[in-house]
Amino acid sequence: MDIKKTISEMTLEEKATLLTGKHNWFFNGVPRLGIRDFVVGDGPHGLRAYENLFEDGGVPHKRMPATMFPCASAMSSTWNPDLIYKVGETIGKECNHYNVDVILAPGANGKRSPLGGRNFEYYSEDPVLTAKIATSYVLGVQSQGVGTSLKHFVLNEQEHSRRFISSIVDERTFRELYAYPYEKVVKSAKPLTIMSSYNKIDGVYASESPALLRDLLKKSWGYEGIVISDWGAVQNKRKSVLAGLDIEMPQSEWKDAFIQDVIAGKYDLDLIDETVLRILKAYDWMLQNKNHGKQTNFEENHLLASKVAEEAICLLKNQEKILPLKKDEKILVLGELAIDPRIGGGGSADLLPYKIENPLSELKKKSNITFFGGYQFTREIEEAIKNHDKILIFTGTTSKIESEGFDRSSLNLPEEQIELVLKASQITSNIIIINSSGSSISVHPFINHVKGMIQSWFLGSACGKPLADILFGDLNPSGKLSETFPVRIENTSTHPAFPSKGVEAKYMEGLFTGYRFYDTHELEVSYPFGFGLSYSTFEYSNLHFSSDNIKKEEDLTIRLDIKNTGEYEGKETVLLFVGYPQQEFTHPKKVLKAFSKVSLLPNETKTVELKLSSEDFEVYSVAKKEFLVEKGEYSIYIGKNVSEIIYTQPVFFDSTDVCHTQKTADFPAKVWLESDPEKSKLENLLLKFRPLHWWETEEPLDRILKRLVKENNLSQEDYENMLDFLNIKNEVKL
Repeated sequence: MDIKKTISEMTLEEKATLLTGKHNWFFNGVPRLGIRDFVVGDGPHGLRAYENLFEDGGVPHKRMPATMFPCASAMSSTWNPDLIYKVGETIGKECNHYNVDVILAPGANGKRSPLGGRNFEYYSEDPVLTAKIATSYVLGVQSQGVGTSLKHFVLNEQEHSRRFISSIVDERTFRELYAYPYEKVVKSAKPLTIMSSYNKIDGVYASESPALLRDLLKKSWGYEGIVISDWGAVQNKRKSVLAGLDIEMPQSEWKDAFIQDVIAGKYDLDLIDETVLRILKAYDWMLQNKNHGKQTNFEENHLLASKVAEEAICLLKNQEKILPLKKDEKILVLGELAIDPRIGGGGSADLLPYKIENPLSELKKKSNITFFGGYQFTREIEEAIKNHDKILIFTGTTSKIESEGFDRSSLNLPEEQIELVLKASQITSNIIIINSSGSSISVHPFINHVKGMIQSWFLGSACGKPLADILFGDLNPSGKLSETFPVRIENTSTHPAFPSKGVEAKYMEGLFTGYRFYDTHELEVSYPFGFGLSYSTFEYSNLHFSSDNIKKEEDLTIRLDIKNTGEYEGKETVLLFVGYPQQEFTHPKKVLKAFSKVSLLPNETKTVELKLSSEDFEVYSVAKKEFLVEKGEYSIYIGKNVSEIIYTQPVFFDSTDVCHTQKTADFPAKVWLESDPEKSKLENLLLKFRPLHWWETEEPLDRILKRLVKENNLSQEDYENMLDFLNIKNEVKL
């Protein structure tokens, strides 16, 4: 497409039309110039496809089958970006199969609280893990010529009043925690579109915020794709256009009025042309997709979903090695979720699965299984428990507990499920819980009464065989938690303020969310971030750092050996955290910066390499409006999870960045002597006169300088030279 020529040939009406959606699932094309409409589709865990997008006036109902992958929290619990790249590839193929041009995914929002209603759609409580998994997803989808829509930009961490609430967060927390994944994905993967969120930010709707869309996203980050609104998120068309929103979705009630305003000259034509240029560049990219309409193999896609499920399943408890099960054991399965699994979280993530595996059916292929549905403890179940060796109880959240549209009211499982577990535990402790939820739950009521627990998340349509294979030891579990399981909701940093009920959601906890909060405050948790057991054991050895003193633009390379010392082939994920010098800034105790997953045969050893760049040591300076590196000693933590650290080693970063605010004459001398460059300058100046008395250090520096002038009979010019040397503006005469 000759984009400039196309723009010159377009009418004002055609240009304005591009800035609005068509029906529910289309971007408008330019039919007169041979540019077709473009189709978008939900969702994050697979495509929600429709038979006829024009059904019922453009609000279709009849769905077509597609692969449902494990939910986002499960995907990130694989700790395998390469595998999630393949997920993106496959979803891209299914989009092409159904002629869908853009998939409305992935979601990169944070998890302030485990009560967040859409936490299952978001990857992790950690921004680095979120960024790496989301980047792989975007790259995978777009490798197939299909666009992505990175969402929901930004600060949309609660469902309650999500279309009205105003998120209030300090600038450093915003840049380091909540904006971080978006920035990394934008710069590394270049998503075709970004979806603005419903909520306000500092009182301004995200879809109408020039600071967010024009200044940060487009100018600072250099984003060249198109910004679309969430469905119905635009409250004021003019404000959104002026702020940098490119396409309002879906077709809105003020479409015709907007077109007339453009024709009437009520908008700067250069601004409209700038937006049209962005849109046509995206259209041109999609028109070059040679895979559009290409058929895909849903059986192969289902097998990939199964592989993701295998690596997402987290073994949380295995007391007395109750797992894996033996095929000659008498096994009792309880709970309706064994036969009617909850495979997804609903809402935008809902779709029609191509096929759904049944955990119970897959278990029966491996052993003689006795099954009782429901969660009522009956005399029949009591007798069955007494006559079986091991009891599997399938638990999980329901659609009334966890779904898009509302936040969870508690971390607890349904009471009837807990009651069933506790009554069964009065007969035997040989109980294994298989829990399906999209985010963390409270295990406190029952975990000490059972010997085993598996967190299976919302495992997608291929949920049966991976569970059965892991339970019977045909596969070794390798998932590690992408979020903390707190003991109780009262222990979380946002309690009791989440979800916010007023007009503002104040992120008062700042950087201290998830493991950053529990770890820093040394609070007990049920299962820490990164936790996951294996049927194997792994030994860490031969740690080597490329240097113990690094500078900007230098990488730090860390190598260590991992040996599988168990009897099963297995996979181990090595986590690397960084602890910052607590100087100019307050930091969490340690934050994730790198990880690597390695597959090992029994008795096999492999070398794992982890790399850190200058960016991994940065902190956002609100005063300087940029990311900087503090000079000082950092701690490098390497371990199995945030609580089980195998190695801790210091590294000195010899940074030249000045991270603090320029000190002025009214600062105490003691503060001047805390950090360079002011420290060195003041020390050099004092060498010409005398050391400070102990009592002078708390005085304003200007008072001390004037005292030195008087003691040494210096002139006004000498005083001004002293100020110049210290880089202080002279506003007061002697």
